[in-house]
Amino acid sequence: MLGFRNRLRAAISASDSYKNDVWRLSTDAGLGRKTVYNILNDCKLDSTQKGPGLFGMARVAELLNTSLDHLAGIAPPAAITASKGKATNSLLEHATETLNAQSAPKRNDELSADRLLRIHAKSGGRIEAFEAYLHRCDQYHPPKKNDSFTKVKAVGEKSLAAITMGSPNTHILQEALEHMQDKELQAKVLDDYRRTIENGTFVSLEALDIPMPNRPVKVKMEFIRVLLSVHDAEGDHTLLNFSFLVI
Repeated sequence: MLGFRNRLRAAISASDSYKNDVWRLSTDAGLGRKTVYNILNDCKLDSTQKGPGLFGMARVAELLNTSLDHLAGIAPPAAITASKGKATNSLLEHATETLNAQSAPKRNDELSADRLLRIHAKSGGRIEAFEAYLHRCDQYHPPKKNDSFTKVKAVGEKSLAAITMGSPNTHILQEALEHMQDKELQAKVLDDYRRTIENGTFVSLEALDIPMPNRPVKVKMEFIRVLLSVHDAEGDHTLLNFSFLVI
């Protein structure tokens, strides 16, 4: 996170609205009144791979008319543009589009936990029944007896994992699962996938507060996760993971 505080401080100084009031910036972003102040004065951030919560800092970046990528040190300090009062920060834009797609009642591709479970029941768990929705799901290999982590088969172009990582990169997601620092969480994820193979479906409310696999910031979110065991005409099994944010 080297340089993060300096970039954030510079963005605040360049803001007409917040250069003299980090307290209001913090509350306007939906954070605690002292959160931004504490971040600016936390020298430990300069030597750690962990950082402030992803979505909170995304709101701070939006208010400062900059990008989350710039604050993280992976993009130049180009100001983001606004459309209808909303910033077009790439991560937030993709997240918003996907959340709208998940919740809009009149979209043809409407998808929800209930709809997925109905499709699974009616199709007998055939993967062909989910063809129109695979871009919103991540696919995993069924866990083997001696596996110690889940193994990714494919990442959906508009899945929650792809949005969080910034791209549907199978390698990045696999690296994150293999090298997860929280071994209890790693074991729980694997156990959940094994339960899905046994029962066919598994729905849960999940919460994450971990470093992103490819960016020097943290993922902090709550989401509904729907796991489905499906098979093709040859009988080969795949686990589908459909997750959507709790908002």
